[in-house]
Amino acid sequence: MIKPTLALMSLLSLFLSSSAQAVTLTIGDQFYYSSTLLELAGELKDLPYEIHWKRFNAGGPVVEALNVGSIDVGIVGDTPVIALAARGGPIKVVAVTRSRPDGIAIVVGKDSDIRTVADLAGKRMAIWKGSWSQQLTYSALEQAGLPSNAPRYSYLMPTEAIAALSEGKLDATATWEPYVSMVERQGGRILRNAKDLMPAPIYVVANTTHLEENRAAIGDFIARLQRARDWSRQHIEVYAQAWAKKNNSDPAIAESWFRRDATWVEPISPQTLKDGQQTADFLVRAGVLSTPYEVTPLYDQSFNRYLQPHPSEASR
Repeated sequence: MIKPTLALMSLLSLFLSSSAQAVTLTIGDQFYYSSTLLELAGELKDLPYEIHWKRFNAGGPVVEALNVGSIDVGIVGDTPVIALAARGGPIKVVAVTRSRPDGIAIVVGKDSDIRTVADLAGKRMAIWKGSWSQQLTYSALEQAGLPSNAPRYSYLMPTEAIAALSEGKLDATATWEPYVSMVERQGGRILRNAKDLMPAPIYVVANTTHLEENRAAIGDFIARLQRARDWSRQHIEVYAQAWAKKNNSDPAIAESWFRRDATWVEPISPQTLKDGQQTADFLVRAGVLSTPYEVTPLYDQSFNRYLQPHPSEASR
C-alpha cells in the first residue's frame, strides 16, 4: 500500500483538528463500481468525514446531478463532463481514472460476417450521441477512410443496444465494459477497440458550490480511491465476486472486465489537458457543442498533491 507523504499527513492532521467531522460528501457511483471497491480495500474505515453514496445506472444522470448540486462528487466518463463544462456547468475535474483502451470497442454478434471497420458501411449500428460510442465509431470510420454516416444508426443506450444485438436486430454497436464482456460471453466478438483512436478517461468531478469547504475531504477521498484501485489490480477475483453479487451479475463477466481494464487513478497532467481538448474538439465535430471549447479551466490541478504519481501501468 502506498504510504501517505509527510505533507499529506500534515494536511490530514489539520483537517482532523478542524470541523471535519461535520463534513458529508455525497458521491455519485455507477452500479456500485467504486463503493464496493473502497469497502473491499478497507478504505472506508476511519473516515474523518461521512460519505453518502448515490447509485446511478448511467453517466448522464451523474452529470446532471453534478449540474444541479445534488451530489458533491461524481465519477463519470469525460464526454458528458466536457459537454456540461462547455455550457457553463458548476464543475471541476479533480482527478483522472484511466484504463487500458481494450474495454471500449465496436462489437458484433456471434454470427456476424463483419470482419473490418470498412464492412460497417450500410450496416445497422447502435451508438449513443455525445458518448464514447459515437467518438469511437467516428474515429474508427475516419481511420478506415469512410464518412461518419456510413452505417445506418440507431441511437440506443448500452443495455438496449446489447439486447438488440443479441436478438439480431443490429449488426454492431460501440460500447464499453462490462457490455463488451457481455457480448463476448454471448459468443460475439470485438471488431475494433479504442487503442490509438481516443483517450477515454473517466473523471472524478466535483461540484463547485461547496468545493472549498469540502476540499480536504475530497482530497482524502481521491487518495483512498487511488489506493483502492491499486489494490483492485492485485485482487481481481475478490473484487469481481463482490461486484457481481451487488449487481446480481455473472462474476465471469466482471472478472473479464476488471482484467481487461486494469484501472488506475492518476493526477491531472499535461496529457490530461491534451486528451480533454481532443474530446472537446470531437464534440464540436459531432454537433454536441456548437462552438469550440478550451478545456484548461475545467481542471483543478491543486488536488494533485493528494495523489501519488501514476503507476507504470499508465505508460503502456
